[in-house]
Amino acid sequence: MGIFKKLIGMDKNVWIRVIGETVTNSAMMMLMPFFALYLQNKVDSMLKVGFIMAISPISSLFGSMIGGRLADIYGRKKMMVFSTIASAIILFCFSLVDGYGEFLVLSVLLGVSNSFFSPAASAMVADVTEPEKRTEAYGLLRVGNNVGAVIGPLIGTSIYFLSKDALFYIAAIILSTYSIVQAIYLKETLPSLKQDKKEVDTKIPFKKVVRIVATDHLLFFYIATGIIIAMGFSQIEGMLPLYFKQTLTSIGKWNPYPFLMSFNGILVVLFQFPISSYLSDKPIGKTMYYGTLLFGLGILSIGLAPHMLVSFGLSKIVGLIILLVIYTYYTFGEMVMSPVQTTFVANIAPEDLRATYMAVGSMKWTIGGFLGPLLGGFLFDRELGVWLFIILGTGVVISGILYRSLDSKVALREKEKDMAI
Repeated sequence: MGIFKKLIGMDKNVWIRVIGETVTNSAMMMLMPFFALYLQNKVDSMLKVGFIMAISPISSLFGSMIGGRLADIYGRKKMMVFSTIASAIILFCFSLVDGYGEFLVLSVLLGVSNSFFSPAASAMVADVTEPEKRTEAYGLLRVGNNVGAVIGPLIGTSIYFLSKDALFYIAAIILSTYSIVQAIYLKETLPSLKQDKKEVDTKIPFKKVVRIVATDHLLFFYIATGIIIAMGFSQIEGMLPLYFKQTLTSIGKWNPYPFLMSFNGILVVLFQFPISSYLSDKPIGKTMYYGTLLFGLGILSIGLAPHMLVSFGLSKIVGLIILLVIYTYYTFGEMVMSPVQTTFVANIAPEDLRATYMAVGSMKWTIGGFLGPLLGGFLFDRELGVWLFIILGTGVVISGILYRSLDSKVALREKEKDMAI
């Protein structure tokens, strides 16, 4: 009953975001697991595939900082609507091109358009929730996100073999529809002190954003330790289907990736909000420590498991059961770690720079999303995919160990603030 009351008490904007996360992620997860396979048939090397996938995150590095600052000046809603409609148009254009250079250009544009959404959307949730309830709100968003992760790959599997281009058409239509819903039903949540545009400097202070990273050591620590985690996420979502394709050839034409992604989504749908609710009053550093350790061990296990299945000559059923067990603790680590990370950035951000902080905090995803595919493409071209997961899994575990010091760093920061007052 307590969880039900918490769900009912969520702000209307949060619920619109949850519904949007569900339908838009269904569209993207219908497309993204097959994106590398789609590009493989369009270009002549896996390194080029990796670069096409990597250039989008790196272009979003600049877009997110600009978009975050604009969201702090002009409002969250405008940036979110612009981002979704622009992304819809770009996805449609992917189905119209064939050349490597054209894919690069579209990938850059998609990175920029997507990057305008996240800082504004994350700041909007922080605007309408109290600090002690933010982990629950961000956890609820992950539920919606993973409902889409359950539905998307299963639908995508069917559509991909019928019409590869149809994946882009459907994704574009869904994003366009959601942009209209946002424009009609979302309420602007920009803090009242920013509502008067006369009081706001409308310039985009890029130097100020850079200065935030250089002077806020807590935020910089979060970004530095999170890059390897983002690399792990990017490769599980992007290169794992190709890894299974390379390593499970002796078992036949069988790729368990869609089933694993759907299983991951089911676990998140069932357990994410209860876990987030339980963790809402727990120390953030300790929570991130345990979650990241599980997540890192999961990446290591996912990388080693296919070779074990082939070496022991295990059947598809036994192999799938083993992979589902691995995905269970991998997913629980993800559920513990992910919402708390967003809460951490929201809590340390000044109110008038909340979206900017979200943008700067997202640099870890941008840098990790750039480096991950490059490393993956380099190793996969040499059929060394297992080393990708060994390197990333080990790095994530090390980041988890470093998070043990996060609570003491936050306490020291608060003490310095009190002394300054």
